[in-house]
This record gives sequence, C-alpha cells and structure tokens, in this order.
Amino acid sequence: MKLILAATLVAAGALLCGCAPQPLTKAEVDGLVVCNSDRMAEVEAKARREHVEVHWVNCPRATLRAA
Repeated sequence: MKLILAATLVAAGALLCGCAPQPLTKAEVDGLVVCNSDRMAEVEAKARREHVEVHWVNCPRATLRAA
C-alpha cells in the first residue's frame, strides 16, 4: 500500500513539474511594465507613520530593464 502511495505521489509530482512555467528570458523581461512594489512600500510606510489610510486604485508603474 505504501509503495502504491509513494509511486502515485512521484507521478503526480512529475506531472505538476511539467506544467511549471519556463523562466523569462532577458528579451522578454526588457521593457516589461510591472507594479512598482518598492514605491508602494514607501507610500504605505509613510501612511502608517502619519496614521493615514491608503487605498490603491492603480499601482505605480515601473518598466523593467534587463542588464
């Protein structure tokens, strides 16, 4: 019974690993527009210090540049 369970878990793990997305290449990353999480953290930290609520409608944008 344990052998069947172990084999099933290994097979399921192999199938799930096959569905993992491939990492982005340098060409795909360059110019990609994403939310600027650093800027959002700064704004939220300042809001906490000043006891102000922040509700994000749109996130600040940053363009990634591959080095």
